[in-house]
Amino acid sequence: MEAFKLFSSSKWGKNHNLEIESDSRNVVHWISHPVQAPWRLRGILVEVENLKKMVPHWSIRHIFREANHSADALAKSGIHRSQELLIISD
Repeated sequence: MEAFKLFSSSKWGKNHNLEIESDSRNVVHWISHPVQAPWRLRGILVEVENLKKMVPHWSIRHIFREANHSADALAKSGIHRSQELLIISD
């Protein structure tokens, strides 16, 4: 969600597509159909809904963890980082 916030507040938010890939089928389903999400996640999903309104062109899709080696490795390495990491590519 932090990446969504960063993108939506940047100059790219209005002029570029945001493509989100997740290895969680539940997350993809709940973001696509927020009324079907568990009640305990409603606060987060309301925030996501507001962010979706700020980014005109976005999509989310499921991707298998095995096909997403780069993101998986980055997530695992982030657990052990002592400093934050931000990578933006054009």
